[in-house]
Amino acid sequence: MAKLDAGRERAQAIEALEAQAKAHYDAGRDAEAADAYERAGRLLERHAVSSASRKIEQARKAKALKFLEYAKALRAGDVPKPETTPSGEVTAPSGAPGERRARGKGKRDKDDDEIHQAVTGLLHHASIGWDQIGGLEETKREIKYALGVSVAKKPEGLALASWRNVLFYGPPGTGKTLLAAATSRALKTSEREQATFFNVKVSSIMSKYFGESTKILSELYGTARDMSPAVIFLDEFESLCGSRNEGDTGTERRILSTILSELDGLAEKGRDDLYVLTIAATNRPWDLDPAVLSRFDKKVLIPLPDATTRRAILDIHLGKKGFVVEADLEDVVDLTDGLSGRELESLVKEVTNRMVADENRELPDLVDRGLDHVRDYRVRVRPLALDDFERARRHVHPVTSAADVERYTAWRDAAEA
Repeated sequence: MAKLDAGRERAQAIEALEAQAKAHYDAGRDAEAADAYERAGRLLERHAVSSASRKIEQARKAKALKFLEYAKALRAGDVPKPETTPSGEVTAPSGAPGERRARGKGKRDKDDDEIHQAVTGLLHHASIGWDQIGGLEETKREIKYALGVSVAKKPEGLALASWRNVLFYGPPGTGKTLLAAATSRALKTSEREQATFFNVKVSSIMSKYFGESTKILSELYGTARDMSPAVIFLDEFESLCGSRNEGDTGTERRILSTILSELDGLAEKGRDDLYVLTIAATNRPWDLDPAVLSRFDKKVLIPLPDATTRRAILDIHLGKKGFVVEADLEDVVDLTDGLSGRELESLVKEVTNRMVADENRELPDLVDRGLDHVRDYRVRVRPLALDDFERARRHVHPVTSAADVERYTAWRDAAEA
């Protein structure tokens, strides 16, 4: 019930913001209208996450993107009045920004709509901040420095290169996605709380839209430029840009050509008002095409967490969630050597779930008696001991071996040589 009430409140807040935006626009207050559309779009992004179905989620994301496009265009002073259908759907008037039309046609055809819908589904609201990522302080500082150099004013008369393509590589589960999400949050301005964030799992796009992959890539980057500043996160990047061989199909070669063109940023040359940051992530950097690798200004190794980072991750999943640990935390940290951040999270879930199960053995019987009995029951917990972690550790096996770690280090040293 509380979840339904929260959803209803969000929907009402979005409607109110949309009404405010239209009222401001009608009164000629474009700046206020842009702010209201921006807030409505960001709130609708969050609202989409709790949708009851994928279809509703995509519809909400599409509407959120439309609101954000209106906000950007209003600030630039080049948008006509938004229109609303009798059903309440926001429609773009002729000539509105962000409405790229089919080549040679006055309106989108069905294929163009499907491509745009696929890109809209990649839009995400990043809720992760730097403080929610345990450790990796030097890595976070390195990313912030790259952003700062790229966005800051350049010295007069000096053509200082900026970083727009960053490669995250390293073992699985080390926080590459979290870092990308936090980066989009870091690109905030007085007008916008964060950059538009496109979270692209390349393997799923390739398998579902293989024949349309080049169109999706072009639409993705075009939409990102419309919504600048924007972050495009390409996860499992090796699925898109593996080393070329004689067996490559024409489609694969066209995909590679398209991504090379987008990474080159030709559409952004000479445009200081556009900033699209591409963050690609891979567990297998040695499989990437050399031509693609050469396009990345910055290559960042995201390693397995060291003792300091593991301590910080454990604190996020234990201390900040209210669990009490009676064991010496340093013993727990030593016990988790070799685990990735994702594996540490799995370990904590195993530990806490076992503890709760041990302390509440009567719960299954209460379920048999009816949910009213369960609702009146308060779950019991106890402090966690070292043997809780030792027992769980036997069930969590690291994916990354010592040899794998050495290979990542060797690849980094070769790339930096």
